[in-house]
Amino acid sequence: MTAKIAGLREQQKAATRAELYQFGFELFLKQGFAETTIEQIVEPLGIAKRTFFRYFATKEDLVFAWYEEKTAELVAELKGRPKKEKPLNAVCETLASLLKRYDASPDMAFALVRLLKTNPSLEGRSFEKQTGREKALANALIEREGADKLPMLKARIVVGVVMTAFSAALDEWYASEGKADLRPIVETAFSMARAP
Repeated sequence: MTAKIAGLREQQKAATRAELYQFGFELFLKQGFAETTIEQIVEPLGIAKRTFFRYFATKEDLVFAWYEEKTAELVAELKGRPKKEKPLNAVCETLASLLKRYDASPDMAFALVRLLKTNPSLEGRSFEKQTGREKALANALIEREGADKLPMLKARIVVGVVMTAFSAALDEWYASEGKADLRPIVETAFSMARAP
């Protein structure tokens, strides 16, 4: 019985967190990040401001709530890539899996990139999150390849090159105001990263 209650509590917490994230993110896109207050997020949901802070330390944390979850998915994806793939190709294919979000809603993907690029605090946090993702993927790559075959320095360089190519592709796509097709840009960037 106690386990059932604990499970129910966890489900309610997850639902509240998801509700805060969804509503807050919609407000950020609609009226801007700086212009949106925490009160504007919580009041329509009937949630106390202090409850917000149980789930997110800052507004920035709300924007990046999906990031850790997505990083864990990318780590699992990389570890599951076929062993015959070279490390660089495995990382390219892993990051290419992020394009599923773009495929589902190119307009939403562009809105997210615009939100990050037009808010200095979010852009700074984005770099911080990317560094954490890079380290997580480098560790996964070492685990996949074996530390004897792939030292940390090389793993970080491989992952860093691919992440830089992906970021450059996003920048190129953003410069087109989201009108270009992102997939071919990413493929071109990855082919450049693979070039000797």
